[in-house]
This record gives sequence, C-alpha cells and structure tokens, in this order.
Amino acid sequence: MLTFLVALGVALVLTRKHILTFAALALLMVPLELAFPLRRERRFVRPGMLTDVTYFLFSATLTAACTAAAIVVFSIPFIPLRNLDLQASLPNWASWALVVVVFMLGNYWGHRLMHETPLLWRFHAVHHSIQDMDWVASSRLHPLDTTFSQVCTIVPMVALGYSGAAIFPVAVFIAVLAVFQHANTRLRFPLLRWLIPTPEWHHWHHAVDREAHDRNYGFPVVDVVFRTAFLPRDRRPEAFGIPDPVPGRNYLRQLWYPFSRRREASPG
Repeated sequence: MLTFLVALGVALVLTRKHILTFAALALLMVPLELAFPLRRERRFVRPGMLTDVTYFLFSATLTAACTAAAIVVFSIPFIPLRNLDLQASLPNWASWALVVVVFMLGNYWGHRLMHETPLLWRFHAVHHSIQDMDWVASSRLHPLDTTFSQVCTIVPMVALGYSGAAIFPVAVFIAVLAVFQHANTRLRFPLLRWLIPTPEWHHWHHAVDREAHDRNYGFPVVDVVFRTAFLPRDRRPEAFGIPDPVPGRNYLRQLWYPFSRRREASPG
C-alpha cells in the first residue's frame, strides 16, 4: 500500500496523463469484465491489484525513458539502411503492409526470445507470475522486459526508414492490445480470434496447463506459421502462473527479482 501511494504521488507530480489513461481504460474494460467474466468467483479487488496499478502509474515513465534510450542506441548501426526510406519509396499500401509484417514478426520473436533465453526470462518471469488474469494485470511488466520487447518491435521499423508518425500508432496499438488480451472475459470474439491476440488466445499463453507452455507468443497467424499456436475449443485454462519464486505483491521486490539470487535459472 505504501509503495502504491508513493507511486501515485510520483505519477501525479510527473503527469496526469497516466491517471487519465487508466480511468479511460477502466471505463472500457471494467464493464466488459463485469458483464462477461471468465471467472465469476474472482473478487473485483484481487490480491496483488495495487501492485499492478503501481506498475501502470509509475513504470510507464521509467519504461518510456529506458525504451527511448535503447531504441536510439540499437538503431545507430542501421543508420545507413535508413537511406532506403521504404516508407516514401513504396506505394502507400505496400508501405503499411510492410509495417504490419515487420511489427508482427518483431512482436513474435521478441516475445519468444524472452521465453527461450534464461537471461531474458528473469525479467519476463515477473509478468508470468500473474495468477489472476484481468486488464490491470497486463501492467505487471518489468521495465527492462518492456524495453526489450519494444526494441524488437520498433527498431526494425526505424531501420527501414519509417518515421515517428508511422511508428506512434503501432506503439499505441501495442499498449491497448496488451490491456485487452489479458481481460477477465469469457467472450471468444469469433471474427477476431485468428486475427489478433484475444483474451481467449492470450490466456492460454499464461496457462499452467503443460500442453500450453511456450505457445501463443504473438499474433495467431504468426504462431500458426511457426507452429506455436494452441487454441482448443472445448475448454479453458485450469489456472495461471509459474513456479518461479517471484514476490507476489511487492512492486519493488519484483523489480529487484531478476537481479537477485532467488530465482529460477531457466525459462518456464
């Protein structure tokens, strides 16, 4: 609670944008979860929720700073490639089609590497410590985890010559999609389930069920191509979480967890 209040105070001092964004998302997601809950028995205010709200209010600023710095650093080797300026040289439809393909591949392989690389898993395990799925839980991301993911997604577009005006909508879409796909809702979204990661799709990625491990990393079509798709029609996950000893309700201890000795040595 103390950490949450400190984070809330810092967020209010830094900017009101985080508070307003949180309120806007709540207006969209809370009615959805209340009307069509996947787990009806889950309490509205669950254990660990204040920790996840702290991530939303405070980590966004820290993550933005880390991500901006990392993108600049990792984009330097690709400066000569930017002379291709594919955004301007390609027809408009082809330019945007390339953005979609690069974005989906970067999103998939960045996420998959975080599962398959022990060093990266230390950070990503914080996110997978979620045991109660809802839209707020989507915020439980270590800042360096998010930084790596954003670098894998955005640096390829920077390298190909795309401007900030083209990249910004992608960044916003990533953020909104992350909130949506963690929602505690039983809706299957039949028209979307094979186009974008819906809650049904992404819940399996967090499932404890053995056959769901290392599945559903990104957009369904990409997972199908790389044979990592898993979406059974007749059941839902038994539960969520991982065996790694990630501190469950302490924001600062979770941030320190990847650097501590008390952790698993390999991805889950």
